[in-house]
Amino acid sequence: MRCISRRASIRGVLGTLIGYTTMDPSAFASGSVRLGILQFGTVQWVADVIQRHGLDAKHDFRLQTVTLANTDAGRVALMASATDVVVSDWVFVATQRAAGTKLKFAPFSSATGGIMVPETSPIRSLGDLRGRTLGVAGGPFDKSWLIVRAAAQHTAGLDLSRAAKPVYAAPPLLRAKLQQGELDAVLTYWNFAAQLEVAGYRQVISVTDCARTLGLTAPLALVGFVFREDWALQHNNEINGFLAAVTAAEAVLKQSEAEWTRIRPLMAAPDDTLFQNLRRRFLEGISVVSAEEEQRVASRLFTLLLTTGGPHATGGLNELPDGIFWQAPYG
Repeated sequence: MRCISRRASIRGVLGTLIGYTTMDPSAFASGSVRLGILQFGTVQWVADVIQRHGLDAKHDFRLQTVTLANTDAGRVALMASATDVVVSDWVFVATQRAAGTKLKFAPFSSATGGIMVPETSPIRSLGDLRGRTLGVAGGPFDKSWLIVRAAAQHTAGLDLSRAAKPVYAAPPLLRAKLQQGELDAVLTYWNFAAQLEVAGYRQVISVTDCARTLGLTAPLALVGFVFREDWALQHNNEINGFLAAVTAAEAVLKQSEAEWTRIRPLMAAPDDTLFQNLRRRFLEGISVVSAEEEQRVASRLFTLLLTTGGPHATGGLNELPDGIFWQAPYG
């Protein structure tokens, strides 16, 4: 009875986290892909385009979406086989593979955030952050923060973790504190940077620009689609069809003004300028990197993260496991 109760409890927790109560995989039709999405997340935009245009049927699978409470809930759902595909970063995949759980990663977006300041701020470069109170989204081992730290060391000889006064918090709180004048600058994610631009703030430097100064010239697809390798091998047509449908949906968004009008209700962008900023940054972040190039960039970035933040920054790993990136015919 205790084991049954525990399983029931896990189902209940997962149901709360992902907003879906049926955990029995047999409830889903064969040939389907269950994609975890966040409310107002950009993956929801792509999923909407796929379903509206029947791109899943064109690529011989059926897309089903599972609403998630947050990114951590997506990881829990994936590990419990309550979803087939979620969005996460490849460092998570690396740590899981090293621990024996074979996950795979396919690039989704290379959109990155940046350091935002008030329009009248004297801060114009990384070197100007010396002594400044800097809000950092995502915590001390956030990948963007480590890239910025490495770039500051490389270009200005500064260790920003000491030379500046970093404050770690969630992006909405950092945005509010910047607007209240309690922070001199914030390093935040691209969608929050877009919101701050509308409010009269400017970007000092992007994470992508920081990466370029470190020799990482290819786009940084830090986030992508994550799925189990055993599932993908058993559902090869479905996963490759899904990735092809994503590429097709992105092509629609590149070409169609009307499509953006249709997905605008999903974007939480009542302001026209914000809407255009989100659209621009999303399109700039569409990943066109092959799995081979992604592997090369990831290896260089992993070394950079390890050097800057130590094993804490790489999930406790000292080397990058093999087999992280999915080789798909679409790319």
